[in-house]
Amino acid sequence: MISGTNGLLGAADGAFIMQKKKRTDNEAVMDIVGRDQPDQELTIEFDRERCVWKFKKAETELWKQPPNPLLEVINNFLTEDRPEWEGTATELVRQLPDMQIQANVLSRKLNVVNSQLLNDYGIFYDNKRGHERKIILKRLEPRE
Repeated sequence: MISGTNGLLGAADGAFIMQKKKRTDNEAVMDIVGRDQPDQELTIEFDRERCVWKFKKAETELWKQPPNPLLEVINNFLTEDRPEWEGTATELVRQLPDMQIQANVLSRKLNVVNSQLLNDYGIFYDNKRGHERKIILKRLEPRE
């Protein structure tokens, strides 16, 4: 194991850590962590006849960002009957009673996550400036 208190990994960009439950085991787990590669956990087995480690299985469940409650609410707000919506941020806040959020905060948050809204949910977002700032939400892809 690598101890963070000793600073042994301080300058390294990644590490491979191999551990066995017992010193005499043929099976080991290799943890791969680092900045430039996805975190992985590999199970490997030692072939005593050939003196090589063989791959057995991989646990590559990558960390997934938890769903954004605001994006989930907007995804549920746009239905098949209402695939698009246009109005002010204040009007949208009234349409989303479960979200306890101020209109200006809603606009700022939507500006930050607009690419995630499009990529993950297929919903186009635009914030038009004019006499009154208008928010446009439009589902581009059908719901799955």
